[in-house]
Amino acid sequence: MSRTHRPTALLRCTPIALAVALLSLSGLAGIGLDAAHAQPSSPEQPTSTPPATTGASRLSFSLPTQAGPHNGKLPLFFEADTLEGEANQRTRATGSVRLRQGDLTVRADELTHTQPDNTARAFGNVRITRNGNIFSGPELTLKLDTLEGEFIRPQYWFLRTQAGGQADLIEFLGNNRMRAHQADYSSCTPANTADGKPGEPDWWLRTSRVDMDFDANEGRAENAVIWFKGLPILAAPVLTFPLTEARKSGWLPPSIDYDTRNGLGIAEPYYWNIAPNMDATLTPTLSSRRGMGLGGEFRFLTEHDRGTVNAFVLPDDRVKERDRGMIHFRQAGTHASSDGLSFTTYNLRWRRVSDDDYWKDFSRTLPTLTPRLYDSNASVERQLNARDWGLGDSQTALFASTQSWQVLRDTSLKSDPVLSAIEAPYRRNRAGLRSRSVAESGLTWRVQGRVDQFTHQDGSLQSGLRSNLTGTVEQTFAVGGVQVTPRLSLDDTRYDVEQALANGSRSAARTLPTFSVDAGFTLERPVTLFDRALTQTLEPRIQYVRTPYKDQSMLPLFDTAARDFNQYAIYSENAYTGVDRISDANQVTLGLTSRLFDQRTGAEALRLGVVQKVLLADQRINPTGDGPITQRLSDLLLLGSTSVIPNWYFDNVLQLNAQTNEPERATMGMRYSPGGYRTISAIYRYARERTNQFDLGWQWPIAGRKPSVTQLRAQASSPDQISLNTQPATSSASCGEGGTWYSVGRFNYNIRDGRMANSLLGMEYDAGCWITRVVAERTTVGTTSSRRIMIQLELVGLSRIGSNPLSTLRDNIPGYRLLREDDSVLSAPASQQIPSDD
Repeated sequence: MSRTHRPTALLRCTPIALAVALLSLSGLAGIGLDAAHAQPSSPEQPTSTPPATTGASRLSFSLPTQAGPHNGKLPLFFEADTLEGEANQRTRATGSVRLRQGDLTVRADELTHTQPDNTARAFGNVRITRNGNIFSGPELTLKLDTLEGEFIRPQYWFLRTQAGGQADLIEFLGNNRMRAHQADYSSCTPANTADGKPGEPDWWLRTSRVDMDFDANEGRAENAVIWFKGLPILAAPVLTFPLTEARKSGWLPPSIDYDTRNGLGIAEPYYWNIAPNMDATLTPTLSSRRGMGLGGEFRFLTEHDRGTVNAFVLPDDRVKERDRGMIHFRQAGTHASSDGLSFTTYNLRWRRVSDDDYWKDFSRTLPTLTPRLYDSNASVERQLNARDWGLGDSQTALFASTQSWQVLRDTSLKSDPVLSAIEAPYRRNRAGLRSRSVAESGLTWRVQGRVDQFTHQDGSLQSGLRSNLTGTVEQTFAVGGVQVTPRLSLDDTRYDVEQALANGSRSAARTLPTFSVDAGFTLERPVTLFDRALTQTLEPRIQYVRTPYKDQSMLPLFDTAARDFNQYAIYSENAYTGVDRISDANQVTLGLTSRLFDQRTGAEALRLGVVQKVLLADQRINPTGDGPITQRLSDLLLLGSTSVIPNWYFDNVLQLNAQTNEPERATMGMRYSPGGYRTISAIYRYARERTNQFDLGWQWPIAGRKPSVTQLRAQASSPDQISLNTQPATSSASCGEGGTWYSVGRFNYNIRDGRMANSLLGMEYDAGCWITRVVAERTTVGTTSSRRIMIQLELVGLSRIGSNPLSTLRDNIPGYRLLREDDSVLSAPASQQIPSDD
């Protein structure tokens, strides 16, 4: 099953679990066995080996290792200053003993192996490194037959979490079973006090005992306590956790939220690992204003199918005095034939909420990007020929679907009933066929036929059947570097409706052909700007479209609307989406684009464009008004985006009225990002008589300093990161050296209404081994607004505690970056966030 956003069970990988897991799986036992049997490559075997001199040379061995249950198959390299012992009794190596097998290295001052009990003992500065993880201690004892033994006062450092700690004792209890006593864990460097004695780190995790069974993937910790600034902030008498990346049922850390509509909210998720391909998360919630609720997510994945169910129920909401809830079900799958030439795909979705006010009271848990419009649908498609390109024989598919809607009203007394009204879309049932084929000459034809049945919850609106058949044939020719594509299409649409049309009939038909020619070419030349080698292009394009006029005023409008005006839609042959209307056309569209590409990476550094439509005759079917369009020139579109200036990015679109030369719509955006965790963005949006907004977002350090990422990574993997002292091994970012303050925020100001629409303001403090975030958010939902505050403490390498503002920061601030990647061994989920794939 995919682990894209799988919850992590509480204390999934404790420090001791990681340390012991690596020790257990590192092949340490096998290395001890190989070391004990390592002999000089001499044809004779003496009964005793005299001490070797420690002059300029060292004893060195390189020999293959026999495969076994513990030692692996990699060769063993063994070095020491002195080697002595008695055959079949004892082998002793002293003086900078070094064992290496693969990426595992063991160092010690002395290593002794006794053959009668097959026990290896390492003394003095015992140090184990593997994959950047480091373990050290004064003494290691291990019985190689039974894998029983102990590691005294080990210290450990983990590269992935940038954290480490120490334990009083680790006991090896046999193959894949271990126990750790009095274990600590932290990512902080202890601050040095005035008297030179090391002090306590800013935070640490302490457990009295941890038992681990790797075969059962089961760990158990007793008396786990998280300390921060000398105060215990989270504790549990007994915790169980998995020892590997495999999922495991268990409680997750709680999340806490506060907003003005729901009050203080607490959520405590429980993760249930039902089966290898199936899991669920159940989340009891408590709202100080509304009472207790329950949220949940169920997921499954099979070879051909996948599905998710998100649900939330709030029995007896104390504010609304009624039961409330939401459900969102999604399932999709693909089933192929035995020969692989055909397959069937399907998609199911059902989403509903309990009442009209749900979108305002629970805006952060909505299963859609349109908070008052909820789409439910089911579709199936049978592909009869699954070849990618359909060369030669046709590629044909049969399809069917059904779709319905839930529309929520705005019940606020402050809202205008006319302005806030949303017209419910039609319920639609569809069945059809489509086919295409591409000949070797490049000739392409497409045919699509479909039948739709439309009904509406408002009985006064038209309903009935619509059938549509569309055929297209086209071919692209290359003439002297110019690509020319003539296209001919024919559309036939027929209606059989419940209510009489304007002419008194209950049926109607419309057949219209469309002819178009699209041509363009590309010119290139090399240029240099800002010391960058670039390639500049010049890409003119011209399109001619001819569609005859036919009166369609009496035809119903089931699922058809005016097409948006943008750089893509302006090249469309029809000014409408859907087939209920086909606009007449005798027009030419002219466009010119120039781009800059980085010659080294191929990335686009600049794009400039201009495009305009010219009518050669009046357009009698007007998608935006009642009368015909007599103006010969459409609005002019100007496009510009660039990142050619280092650290700057600009993206602008301007729509100019061809008669008044005044802007009809405009979007002007810029972003300045001179480095990591430094970004400022500004966007201005304008649409005549509709929108006039300015948006500002940023993430920027305002005080303090932050260690470089290069320094952190280099020191994290350094063999000298751990010294043999009584303090836990820690990261290079010292908590005692002072941290960095970051300001984060976003303001969305409605210039037209003279008010702040949405706002976000917060601070982040990065102390190196811990981060704190305080974020306040104000959102406008309908005619009301809500406010919430989020406070989070992130203990780097361990967990995030409190409410989670990270998804809010990522969604609202362009270019926002996490101060630390999510490599915590404890992971708290966001508060009941439901992803939407609208």
